[in-house]
Amino acid sequence: MDRKEQKLLVETAALAGELMLSSGAETFRAEDTMTHILRKGTSARVTPVALTTSIMVTLEDSDQEPLTIVRRVPSGSTKLSRIDRVNEISRAFCADTITLEDAYYELTHLKHSEYKPLIYNIATVAVCLGFSLFFGGGIIEMTASALIGLLQALITTISKKIRGNAFIMNGINCACMAFLCMILKNSIFKDMNTDIVIISCIMPLVPGV
Repeated sequence: MDRKEQKLLVETAALAGELMLSSGAETFRAEDTMTHILRKGTSARVTPVALTTSIMVTLEDSDQEPLTIVRRVPSGSTKLSRIDRVNEISRAFCADTITLEDAYYELTHLKHSEYKPLIYNIATVAVCLGFSLFFGGGIIEMTASALIGLLQALITTISKKIRGNAFIMNGINCACMAFLCMILKNSIFKDMNTDIVIISCIMPLVPGV
């Protein structure tokens, strides 16, 4: 493998790891994916390292100078479909179904694909409502969960526009959720099971894929 191919291999592995981290995957999963891509493409010594906010990939070939790429990974939202797609591309490359160039092209295209804010907002409400039903809630709990889901979607949209800190915005989101739940319990839905509603509405905020 010449130097140009080595650079493309390292770029491809780093891009795969970056996409997984920014989509909510764990660091060990990102490292595992990068390791499979690198070991399939070269017999040289490779060292992929994934942290919560950065990625470092090093390729050491005895015949050439070590090649290292370091990237900062900005925080993103949970994207299960993107993680699944990265896994598919990685497996296809390791199985020789696609070439290294094709894998890099697919990952680059995947990086720029985003869902519209409306889709995220609808999904947030649907998750709150769905978990309310899953946890044994009735019409009252489902209605309350949907209303709180709307509030969550609004706060999340504002957070993305102002680029607020994820930890702080989640705290604000939870506080507003609990406050609205209390208002609904004391005014409209007096027979509402607040435990079911709160647990259901927390689910979209739970980290880890």
